[in-house]
Order: sequence, then structure tokens, then C-alpha cells
Amino acid sequence: MINKIFLATLLCLFLFSFANAQNCDPWITQAYKQLYNRTPSADECNIKNYNNGSWNNYNELVGYIKTYNSKKSTAMPALTGDAWIFQVYKELYNRQPNAWELNIKNYNNGSWNNYDELKKYINEFQSSLNKQNLQIKTAAWNNNNVLVGFFINGQQVAVNVVSPGGGNVVSAGGANVVSAGGANVVSAGGANVVSPGGGNIIVNTSMAGVNFGGRYSVQSAGTKVISTSGSGALIIK
Repeated sequence: MINKIFLATLLCLFLFSFANAQNCDPWITQAYKQLYNRTPSADECNIKNYNNGSWNNYNELVGYIKTYNSKKSTAMPALTGDAWIFQVYKELYNRQPNAWELNIKNYNNGSWNNYDELKKYINEFQSSLNKQNLQIKTAAWNNNNVLVGFFINGQQVAVNVVSPGGGNVVSAGGANVVSAGGANVVSAGGANVVSPGGGNIIVNTSMAGVNFGGRYSVQSAGTKVISTSGSGALIIK
């Protein structure tokens, strides 16, 4: 009886692997065999992992696969910052803040008098982002930093790199991300990095960046002002 169960289990595993191989893009399968001497997993067969499913030739796909795997294996660095910010996020949302949320400039441009005032600004910050359908995604990046993608209505509008300590901006915008040390992990034409939330953060030289400013900043052509809390705002340009 045990042998029959064991054989049935082996058969199921074989059929799953066979089905996965059959459904996988042949170039993806070939690239994984070439690069890693193995067949890709079901997740790795998803073409959206590689420049959102767009490539011009086999060698370009190989570059995207290298980038995907180099970032997938990178662990998110430990985050540090203002202790009150950590405490408020635990109290209000029962979670840890992400790297961008640790930047004090999000909360009345970094100015508050006490814990309750900070809590009010953090609540205002989160409410403002929700009203404007702005979502922030993060992923591990090179040099122990954090990649941050900014999405409005599900569409990415900007990308930054920040430090894991306090969320300070290392580089703002795709061109600066690449010049600040991303060139060794960004394939020609840009690359997608799979974030812990499952979405793709796009890095290319045409992607805008985010800086801090005042909510009454002039919204010129090509610039978007997102009110955050108190007198603060995010400037997407």
C-alpha cells in the first residue's frame, strides 16, 4: 500500500514537471538550462518577469533573466529609522513601515512636536495616498539599498532608490538610479524587478523620480504635486 502511494506521488510530480515544461516559453527553458543547468519553475516561466514579457531576441531575454534572478535572490536589508515612526505604524496599521515611509519628510516635512502630532501626520499621509490612489512598492536593490516604485491607479509613474536607514533618497528617477550604480543590474532597454508585493518595479532612464516639497509647489508641465501631510508634498518629475 505504501509503495503504491509513493509511486502515485512520483507520478504526480512527474506530470506536474512535464506540464510546466510544456507550458514554458522554449527560449526561457533554454536560457535557464544555459545559465543555471536546470529547468525553470512555474513562477520563472511567467514571461511578465522579463521586461514585462517583451524582448527582441534570445540574447536580450537572457539579460532579463539574469537581472530577474540577481534581484530575486537579494534579501531586503534591515530597516532602521525614527523609533516613533516604527511605533506609530505598529499602533495604527499593525505593521512595520517600508523604507520610503521611514523618511521623516513625509510627515509635515519632518517637523512635529510630540508623538501624538506625528501620529496625526502619519495618518494624514496614508489617507492622502489612498485618496490619490498612490501605492508605494519596494524591493531590495544593489549596494544594500532599497528600490521604490510609485504607482498611481496601478500605473508606475516614478522610481527612486533610498537607504534602508531613514529612507533617505540616494537617487531619484530612472536615469539617476542607473548612474548611481544600477548599470550592472539593469539590462539594455530597462528591466523589471519583482518586488515582495508581487508587482514589477520598472527601471529605465525615462522613468521620473520623486523629491520632497511643499503642497503649494507650482505644478508645471511634466511635474505632479502629491499632497502628503501638514505642509508637505511629493514632487514627481
